[in-house]
Amino acid sequence: MQKKTPQLGKGMAALLGGSPASYTDAPAPEAAPIEPKKKEIQIETQPMLVDVDKVHPNKGQPRKIFKEKELMELSESIKENGVIQPILVVEKDGAFEIVAGERRYRASRLAGLTKVPVIVKRATKKDVLVMSIIENVQRSDLNCVEEALAYFQLMNEFELTQEEVAKKIGKERSTIANFLRILKLPKDVIVSLQKDLLSFGHAKILVGINDDEMTKRLANEVITKGLSVRELEELAKKNKKPSKKTGNDNKFIAEQYTQLRNKLEQKTGYHFDVKAKKHGAGEITIKFSNEAEFNDIFSYLMK
Repeated sequence: MQKKTPQLGKGMAALLGGSPASYTDAPAPEAAPIEPKKKEIQIETQPMLVDVDKVHPNKGQPRKIFKEKELMELSESIKENGVIQPILVVEKDGAFEIVAGERRYRASRLAGLTKVPVIVKRATKKDVLVMSIIENVQRSDLNCVEEALAYFQLMNEFELTQEEVAKKIGKERSTIANFLRILKLPKDVIVSLQKDLLSFGHAKILVGINDDEMTKRLANEVITKGLSVRELEELAKKNKKPSKKTGNDNKFIAEQYTQLRNKLEQKTGYHFDVKAKKHGAGEITIKFSNEAEFNDIFSYLMK
């Protein structure tokens, strides 16, 4: 089947509208000759100093939020010690686009440096995005929304499935799926996640509520009362709307259905529905919102 662009939730749609050494302004060392490599990415291993004005941020950089206090602290450290780790860049139109190290670049400008150390990589657009995501994820620099948006961008721009993204990033497919699910939350909740007022653990519970108004109300309670993930989970259970009566009204069985559905969704990242019918019968349904998601489910189940 032909892959299709993954569909956005309402909240998501609203969002889119060598060895350590210090470096100064000394003359740039001559770069070592680049030996041809068989791999798609070729790396210039010798750091070199370039004018800071020739270095530009990558618009596709997954990390969107840079905390001012942390930038100022890094800036003061750079004034004292220089830039310890070179910035990874690709050469583009006579300048250099950042692959990894935008935070160091911003702090260097704040510190008043006129030159910064860089290491040049040769990579495709896809390679640059993947490397940016990996660098940030490995350092835990991305909040959950930025990470989810980065995975969505990979799928959207390069027509990758969740399975393909998972292999490139080195994560389980279900982990990628769970990050993508939070993009279906209401915009207000997504903004709170971006500001670190809510955690990824809170988000995973909120995304299972399936009621925007209740989701926003519970998110607000978490923020105002400082509720833990476990406390939110208990609150969500108490506020859950009663389901329509069926032939099986046993409360214990109903709770088991809920536990099963939650476990299936956490394990796979897909949306499930568990319904009871008369005489102890029932059904478990897997939901998908587009052909790309169906392809992922098909591949997952056919393994």
